[in-house]
Amino acid sequence: MTTCEGHARRLTTEEIDDFHRDGVVMLKDYYSAEWVSRLEVALEAARQRPAPAAPGISAGFRSDFFLWHYDDAVRDFVLYGPTAHAAQQVFGSEKVTFFYDQIFLKDALTPDPTPWHHDASFWPIEGEQIASVWMSVDSVDAESSALEFIAGSHRWDKLWKPVAPGGYVISGEKLEQLPDIDAHRDEFNILSWALEPGDALLFHARTVHGARGNKSAHTARRAITTRWCGDDVVWRPLNKQMPIPWPHGLQPGDPLGGSVFPQVLPELDREALAARLEGPVWPDPESLKSANRQLIQAERVDIGQ
Repeated sequence: MTTCEGHARRLTTEEIDDFHRDGVVMLKDYYSAEWVSRLEVALEAARQRPAPAAPGISAGFRSDFFLWHYDDAVRDFVLYGPTAHAAQQVFGSEKVTFFYDQIFLKDALTPDPTPWHHDASFWPIEGEQIASVWMSVDSVDAESSALEFIAGSHRWDKLWKPVAPGGYVISGEKLEQLPDIDAHRDEFNILSWALEPGDALLFHARTVHGARGNKSAHTARRAITTRWCGDDVVWRPLNKQMPIPWPHGLQPGDPLGGSVFPQVLPELDREALAARLEGPVWPDPESLKSANRQLIQAERVDIGQ
């Protein structure tokens, strides 16, 4: 394959409208059984190895990111799978650039929640055309930590304090913390779906979302999220935002692109991808040490369970 293919289907007008109205849409059966199977193997391999770019959250809840740089199954999913096509359709953009991937492995009977947050305040990028696509290789429902979204929150026009799983605050910016949503759930239009492997959730970077702990005694929740950007996205680093331990060479205001954030549509930037297509590209050791120090020193808040 020389470009992003992967049997992408066209989104319906209703799906695109739902995304723009609610900030999130569920895409039924978006991924083939083959993609699900390949990703299940990749996620299980990730469970067995140390995370080079992110620490564990707890004994039963682990996250890692930027796997595409060294895991070929994740690389192929990003570059040749259908996801970029879904992002392009909701963006209405000419180009689609890949930002990064992230995995979330939450074992059965793991109480750790994913706190209410939106992604935009974590990231050193700026633009309207930024979205994530989340999929699980396991069946997911409310008991096993299904994601929840506040419909329309992508239009709140405010950045909130970026609180990650474990209560880590991934920015030094003076941002207000979200109100206690769980204490006032009836005041919000909260959307959630039971999902089967192959289903996907596509949501805007400003859509507020979270997940409760996994109460299921039998079901793990092994999920991967990929992050995508359209034509208007630029590099805009702020104080202590999410560290990226791969050298990218971008300056404030530069369009996203290059070997760390490659263009996928309308065609792959094969020049930028040359090193990765030859083999794994590991993070810069000094940048990785700095990133880990930043996390250790980060503010933490109580997110409950």
